[in-house]
Amino acid sequence: MTKELRALLQKLEGAKGEVRTLLAEDKTAEAKDKMDEVRSLQTKVDLQRELEETEARGLGGKELNDVGNIEERDMKELEQEYTGLVLRGIRRRKVSEEQRSVIAEYEKRALMNEGGTVPAITDGDVGILVPQDIQTKINALMRAHGDLAQYVNIQNVTTLSGTRVLEKDEDMTPLADVDEYGIIQETDNPKFTPVSYKVKKRAGYLPLTNELLADNDVNLWDYVVNWMARKAAFTRNYHIINLLRTLPPQTLADVKAINTVLNVGLDPAISLTSMLLTNQDGFNWLDNQEDGNGKPILQEDITKPGRKLFKGRPIEVVPNRLLATTGDQAPLVIGNMNQFEVLFNRRFFELASTREGGDAWRRDTTEMRLLMRDDHVKWDDKAVVFGQIDLTPTP
Repeated sequence: MTKELRALLQKLEGAKGEVRTLLAEDKTAEAKDKMDEVRSLQTKVDLQRELEETEARGLGGKELNDVGNIEERDMKELEQEYTGLVLRGIRRRKVSEEQRSVIAEYEKRALMNEGGTVPAITDGDVGILVPQDIQTKINALMRAHGDLAQYVNIQNVTTLSGTRVLEKDEDMTPLADVDEYGIIQETDNPKFTPVSYKVKKRAGYLPLTNELLADNDVNLWDYVVNWMARKAAFTRNYHIINLLRTLPPQTLADVKAINTVLNVGLDPAISLTSMLLTNQDGFNWLDNQEDGNGKPILQEDITKPGRKLFKGRPIEVVPNRLLATTGDQAPLVIGNMNQFEVLFNRRFFELASTREGGDAWRRDTTEMRLLMRDDHVKWDDKAVVFGQIDLTPTP
């Protein structure tokens, strides 16, 4: 759908609304005159739609055989318009009827495969989804901010609650021996287990100064996107770590104890795909361990400069303030996070802003609210060991 067709449809709906109002007020003559305008607009809409369909089929002098290319270009144009309107909403500027149609059309397309509903747009209330290209940028920045969600099993969902059936990695029985022309017996089947989720709404707000709002679009977006990425990554990390802390702790007295976890404590398939997650204290302890020849036990990861490996397993370090050391016990999580947790995620971030609510009126600022929705569910608690490194100095 092109911009021209969206504008015509908006005018048509407006004219129909006027007719309904006139009929409700018993103004039949005026309603009859207005219906002439409705018929005229309907004709224009039909002609415009026919023109677009003709062009999409490669007719009318155009050599376009790929309808998808037309739709893709139209979506990019729509996304650019929509992004400008989101910034307009953050700045609390008025949104016209035509601009509302752009918002409705974009969010209808964005949510088409999500099973969601388009938020209602009221005058002066942004209350709309973050554009898809900005969503992608936020996700990239979240990884740069150490988002632990990149290591867990993310399931994008369209409803606020539900159940997913996932296959459990359990012991199998071997195939039975069968004589020639013998009867084949039933074998064991994959073990499937239901996992229930209930998406939770998480929210926060950011005060925006008038100076920032007056800045150019690029600077405003960069500031807002960076804040959203840091806030979302920290929020996810907080809930992932809290889920890990539900596991019974296991004391790791030395490097040999870590080896035992990898060799015996975890299933071999899990061990090969494991990672080590620790805080600054735990990493400092690991980084200072040496083998019998006085060489560090940690290796450099040539694929990612600055990251270290323990026996080929990557080490992820989070701040002490997020994953705290208890006494002389530094946390060290060992295992496959993807098998341990399922993150049920409603994909889109949502923004709203106000100048009247909260402290915005008193401070003469604009407050921007961020909403995200997800749920963190434990899947296989045998896929991870929550270890505690003993930091007590050896005599």
